[in-house]
Amino acid sequence: MAYASGVQLSGLAGIVGAAVGGYIGYTQAADVSNLTPIAGALILGGVGLVAGSAGAFLLKSLMQFVIYIIMFGVLIYVFQSPIEKMTGINPVAATLEFLGDFGLPVKSATKRLVTDPS
Repeated sequence: MAYASGVQLSGLAGIVGAAVGGYIGYTQAADVSNLTPIAGALILGGVGLVAGSAGAFLLKSLMQFVIYIIMFGVLIYVFQSPIEKMTGINPVAATLEFLGDFGLPVKSATKRLVTDPS
């Protein structure tokens, strides 16, 4: 059911992509290749339709994933003391250290947590 909730958004994005692709294909077909303007509009309109609807679907799915990651992070932050008592590892400091190893600028926050865990 969650996948069907964005059908209208994906359809609208596909229509907009088809219109933009069709316009670009119509105006540029003769300049770029030896196609007729109608053929260029149909080709790039079809590409815009698929790219627009797929892009909207993927963006919606990505944003749902980001929201779940944020909710999971809030849970870990709220319950970091019980988690640390159970595992012996501060989950917030471990996450910041992990992200710092990827090159994200979180090392200063990690040093503060390790020296002053309050």
